[in-house]
Amino acid sequence: MEPTDSDSQAVNQTAAKKDEDKNDLGWHAGFTLVTLAVTAVFIYTLTIKDMTLYQLAILGISLYTMLTMGICLVAKRKNVAFSDERPFISILVPAKNEELVIENTVRSLFKINYKKTDGSPNYEVIVIDDNSSDSTLATLNRLKNEYPSLVPLHRKEGQKGKSAVLNFAVPKAKGDLIAVFDADTFVDKDFFEKTVPYLSAPNIVGVQGRVRIFNKNDNILTRLQDDEFTVFAHMLQMSKSIFGGIMQLAGNGQIVKKDALMSVGGWNEKSATDDQDLTIKFLLKGLFINYVPEAIIWQEAIRQPFPLLRQRIRWAEGMLRCIFDYFFPVIFHKKLTLIQKIDGLAGLMRIVGTLIVWVGYVQIATVYIFNITYYSCAPMAVMCNIVLILVFITVMLGGLIKYLDNFNPYDLIRFPVYWAYNTIWLIAAPIGYINAIQNKNTIKWDKTEHNSTTAELV
Repeated sequence: MEPTDSDSQAVNQTAAKKDEDKNDLGWHAGFTLVTLAVTAVFIYTLTIKDMTLYQLAILGISLYTMLTMGICLVAKRKNVAFSDERPFISILVPAKNEELVIENTVRSLFKINYKKTDGSPNYEVIVIDDNSSDSTLATLNRLKNEYPSLVPLHRKEGQKGKSAVLNFAVPKAKGDLIAVFDADTFVDKDFFEKTVPYLSAPNIVGVQGRVRIFNKNDNILTRLQDDEFTVFAHMLQMSKSIFGGIMQLAGNGQIVKKDALMSVGGWNEKSATDDQDLTIKFLLKGLFINYVPEAIIWQEAIRQPFPLLRQRIRWAEGMLRCIFDYFFPVIFHKKLTLIQKIDGLAGLMRIVGTLIVWVGYVQIATVYIFNITYYSCAPMAVMCNIVLILVFITVMLGGLIKYLDNFNPYDLIRFPVYWAYNTIWLIAAPIGYINAIQNKNTIKWDKTEHNSTTAELV
């Protein structure tokens, strides 16, 4: 007796339910681990009245981050095999209420130099209007007359998140490669010429370009975000490419192979950080990302503190969700190397270090409020501070000199300013932790507002 379509559907639904139950079990295990880790440090410190464990936890997390960033200052990246193949590319641009920026972005994308033999673009641009309430869709329909390779899509069901928007467009994409750009993006003309050759290896399924900030001179916040992306995030990706760590997709300026994307089920529609989630899903299948620093994407920095905080809360929530979902799958994966496991777990657990920092602030509060005295190994405390300060200054100074445009001695003031800027994570991490629990099975598109009307970049 031949199986019917209903039988096949029942089998698929049963398999999907098993995967969902398995993922749910993993989420609870990861959540329990993170909660117990932070709670254990807190309870141990409070009951034993000994700060040594806390100091060692902070020292370990901070040193790993600084040292992995600093590798690019003393070593060169490995050579990568290239291919001359020029597959067709589908560019996806999620857009919700982007009337101020979408036209400039579309025009920038159609200036990319990646042609067929007849001179026409070897790519299409699919802009997905996610039920916008402004003139985004009207602008796209007007631009369609000018650019035949532009494909405007209208998605009536909005507010389901960026991942849902991207998954909506993938079945309609013709390309073997899927590129993703944000709606406020300017792309260098040779972006595909520089990135596509890095996809030649069979286990390399994606590439990530280098993000830069085009409005860095607007105010102190935009300049600090430029430091964050141009120097420090760049250093981390470069170093990982040198020592064999886990290079990560960054959401904007990424290219992935369509068949690999489909093999992992597309983007996770319950994730608040779709880029990190997709990177880990690839990792668990033995598939990796290449970082291409010479391929530049320019994006708009956030100008005001509260929208910036809201963005970082969303990022913190997404990072913590990834820890809850993937900590145990990564640590017990049989095919990952020790370096890949350590780096993958360190990347997942970095946000947990920020939660542990709060343990120290609670201890300080109890000293003044309840007059509790804590023991601390004095040499350990001094060593922690001296080592962290020396490593931080060495790595940051080296990064600024090597990667900052037109570095001068006055830029040394960026040390304390950038340190203060990163305290935003002390607010974002605990709120993100609460959101990760409350929003376990839900997600919405808490998108960053874009308002630049810059017509040309350079």
